[in-house]
Amino acid sequence: MKNNLRYILTTALLSVACLTLAPANANPIRFVTLGDMPYRSADEAAFINLITEINQTNPAFTIFVGDTKSGGSPCTNAYLESIWKSFNRFENPLIYTPGDNEWTDCHRPSAGSFNPEERLQFIRELYFPNNNSLGKKPLRLIRQADIDPAHKLFVENAYWVSGATLFATVHVVGSNNNFENASEYAMRNRANLAWLDYVVKVAQERALDHLVIAMQADLFYSPEQASSSKSGLRDTIARLNQLLSQWNKPALVIHGDSHQLIIDQPFKHPGTKRVIERAYRIQVMGDHQVEALEITIDSGKRSPFSFRPLVIR
Repeated sequence: MKNNLRYILTTALLSVACLTLAPANANPIRFVTLGDMPYRSADEAAFINLITEINQTNPAFTIFVGDTKSGGSPCTNAYLESIWKSFNRFENPLIYTPGDNEWTDCHRPSAGSFNPEERLQFIRELYFPNNNSLGKKPLRLIRQADIDPAHKLFVENAYWVSGATLFATVHVVGSNNNFENASEYAMRNRANLAWLDYVVKVAQERALDHLVIAMQADLFYSPEQASSSKSGLRDTIARLNQLLSQWNKPALVIHGDSHQLIIDQPFKHPGTKRVIERAYRIQVMGDHQVEALEITIDSGKRSPFSFRPLVIR
């Protein structure tokens, strides 16, 4: 009940805060986002049923924000391949950005004592062999690896434009963004910051109306993540605060990681405590709550964003 109340109140807030007009003939974009599932074998049937439910709603595409398994379950090829098959059950495009449970946490004995970087390489080869999304009707993506020679490993960072909105994925994960692996973190962090700069620049140059950025990590899990020198998320938070402040148009940052639906406004103008009023973050459900969130962006409305939870019938 508390979650529903927060959802209703926050949706009402959107109608006041997001005052953007667009041409009357702009078509609404309706898509779905989900993540952090299935975490246990008992949830696998529910996950397949949720995919069926999503297919019946016929969204333009679906974004999966990482964590296709729990952090303690085995990171085997067979499991990762089974999820790849599940993703290709989606009738429309499925865009995936990795989570920490698929690779950074795979060193745990319960997860199989894998080498995390080897797991990441396998994920890149399996899920990102070319610039098409997953799903039965794949979407052509623009990938950082294909346009930026300095970051040619990062096939998972991508963007696409639908209507007046630029959508982008960026590979920022939980477990402190693998900060303890200094070399891997440093390389990916540089790529991610460069990618954020690039996609916002593209949106500005094309005079688009909305920006949607998807990642796995909960940037606001604790206050220390924004300031601690040992935080693997500090740079991402600071860069998003800077870019979203400059963007100054409606924006959504979508993530998973903490398994509870939240829609709020945590981004701040740099050096202040002042909220960036047009910038929202959405944390999706997950873990035991095998549900998804349908989002509609309607440029023709003064409040362009609306939300509807999808549950299994």
